[in-house]
Amino acid sequence: MAKIKEYFRRSFLLLSVSVLLSLINFSVVAQDPSVDDPSGIGAGIFLLCFIGPFILLSVFGILWAIIYPILVIWAFLFSGKKLDSMIMNTAEREAQTFAQFGKDPLSTLDGGYKKEISAAGVVMAGAVYGPSHWHLLIGFINNLLGGSIDVFQKVISAGRAESMQRLREQAIKEGWDEVINVRIDTAVMSPATAKKGIKAVEVFAYGTGIKYS
Repeated sequence: MAKIKEYFRRSFLLLSVSVLLSLINFSVVAQDPSVDDPSGIGAGIFLLCFIGPFILLSVFGILWAIIYPILVIWAFLFSGKKLDSMIMNTAEREAQTFAQFGKDPLSTLDGGYKKEISAAGVVMAGAVYGPSHWHLLIGFINNLLGGSIDVFQKVISAGRAESMQRLREQAIKEGWDEVINVRIDTAVMSPATAKKGIKAVEVFAYGTGIKYS
């Protein structure tokens, strides 16, 4: 959605520049008495350059008026199902990891291990999750009323679970037996052109990988 808005913003800027250049060109031609155009080609070109951008802008406006409701309906019908599917996928991968290790290999403790350690290193993983346009609309309405915004909590919870599972999978890939001192950081991500509103949240998980002798 943000990319679409940015595309329309740049298109409008380009059309505005085209209109401005057309006006400048017409003013120069109109003030030059040496220019003789009995065929009217110059006037036709000016008319096309002047009116063309407005025609294109109106076409974009009509397309946006049609596409925007479709996008909202699409998000209403499928965004919740997609988020639930992603949560289920993360849960299935978690169960497989727990079965492989016999426990959760991640721990927030910074010690307490009783075996001799042969190697240690930093393990990290992250995930970027963002609400759909429908979620943003529901969140906007909830902001008007106040209170807990449950739809955003679900998105953040899904991002936290996914980043933790990716940390487990990264630990397996690097051959660590356990990851201790696990911490989670979050960072708001939004386009530089957006003046307000959260577009996405990065959830970053990291810890110390431990390899026992």
